[in-house]
Amino acid sequence: MNRYKNSTIQERNIILIDSIYKPYRHLWEGYLGDENAFTRWLNETAFRELTDYNDKAFGIDLLKLNEHLKNTAMAMDKLTGHRPKGRWYIFYGPKWTNLGGFPDGSMLIDLANKLNNKFENIVRAFPHELNHQIFSTAPRSKNQVLSRVLDEGFACYVSHIYYNSKYTILSELGYTAEEYNSCVKYDNDIFNLFMEHYASPTDKTASDFANRSYRFNDKYPAALGYYIGFKIVENYVHANGKESWKDIYELTPEIVLKSSK
Repeated sequence: MNRYKNSTIQERNIILIDSIYKPYRHLWEGYLGDENAFTRWLNETAFRELTDYNDKAFGIDLLKLNEHLKNTAMAMDKLTGHRPKGRWYIFYGPKWTNLGGFPDGSMLIDLANKLNNKFENIVRAFPHELNHQIFSTAPRSKNQVLSRVLDEGFACYVSHIYYNSKYTILSELGYTAEEYNSCVKYDNDIFNLFMEHYASPTDKTASDFANRSYRFNDKYPAALGYYIGFKIVENYVHANGKESWKDIYELTPEIVLKSSK
């Protein structure tokens, strides 16, 4: 981008669509949108923030980041018995998430996001995100809501094990103490809410349960599905044994839910 900052908008649009958008269409379409959305973001945001990107580039050692990712993937393989598989994209984007992924197991790190201001902040989430990649190969379910909450909650649970409880459960869930305590207080109500939406056929409902900006009501925190999924896994392990969490990689979400009661 530095090379084209003084080019005309038309010139750089053509060049960057051919060199950045098209070769990584899966990433940009899934995260940002079509070519028009891409060029609009480039010209209205990215080039205006290019100095910030350059400054950040000096603070994040990409070789060290890749090495840490590789080592964490090997450690997750040893811990879970399953090797993470999938592509990782590390880039400067629209800052909509710090780390995230797609249903096929592809993962992304948006270095422009404010949470990715330190090396430690980025690698802290690696076990969580790598578990998403492993779980993406598990038996599938047509129930989008159950699949999404279990995917998120299971990633939190395995990260907690990976770090040997170094971080609190509320930290793994991404909640404040107040938010976590409200989940505990209204646990029954939350699961009743979950069952009300359990059979929803829409992807939006599934996304609402994982959305950090969406609340079902003022009593519950956003991203409520993280808590629900974590509790399903926790209850499954309580019912089936300490190491039984490893079974979840081989089971359908429906069986996990049924066996957690």
